[in-house]
Amino acid sequence: MDILLNTWEFEYALVPCIIAYLIFDLPIIYRRVTRKAYVPIYFAFFPYGFSDELYAKYFDEDRFYMVGGPYRAVDKSKARTSIIWVSVLSLVLTMAISPFISGMFGHYILSSEQFTQFLWTLGIIKAVLLGTSLYNLRWEYQITDYVPISYIALIYIIYWGALLTLTINSYGWIAEQDSIGGFSSVMLSLWEFFLYDIGIQLALVAALGALIPWRLTQNFHPMDNEDEIE
Repeated sequence: MDILLNTWEFEYALVPCIIAYLIFDLPIIYRRVTRKAYVPIYFAFFPYGFSDELYAKYFDEDRFYMVGGPYRAVDKSKARTSIIWVSVLSLVLTMAISPFISGMFGHYILSSEQFTQFLWTLGIIKAVLLGTSLYNLRWEYQITDYVPISYIALIYIIYWGALLTLTINSYGWIAEQDSIGGFSSVMLSLWEFFLYDIGIQLALVAALGALIPWRLTQNFHPMDNEDEIE
């Protein structure tokens, strides 16, 4: 009966959760506006990767920029390296900045209950988006002809868990530092937080950011395209 009563009386903080989610997704909003796929896992969230000139040329899918493609065989190795490094940098920045900003917003603006609701909102929405991405990869873009769907699904699950973990850790760290010395303590300790508190996690995230573009693009290495005109 208590469960039923609590469910009946449950109040969802719709506006605070939406605002917190939008703050978290600022990099994705940036990508939507600029058509630059500078977002989490960058290359993995199809079809968004193809909105970027680098990827469009690499896969000869340049229907938006119309700058000419694909890359010549002699240039593909360099382009592949750029794809992987930009993917890593993008994911690290997003997984560091988005959780920190949303954690700060949660600590200073939201109540603990509202922050918990935001975490549930974030987790559910990202799970739906990842599931949609997997569906598109398998049935619309047929990327799984080159990369097993189980491999991508595993990366997505790890990413989903890392995203929530880093957000929770950021929120907890900010609350701790704020209790010690207020907002100034939070600002003065930023370097320590990113280097020591979540440094290892970010290193794992960087590895994660390289796995999908590395695996996906290896079948498009110049050695596989010897018939291209150089």
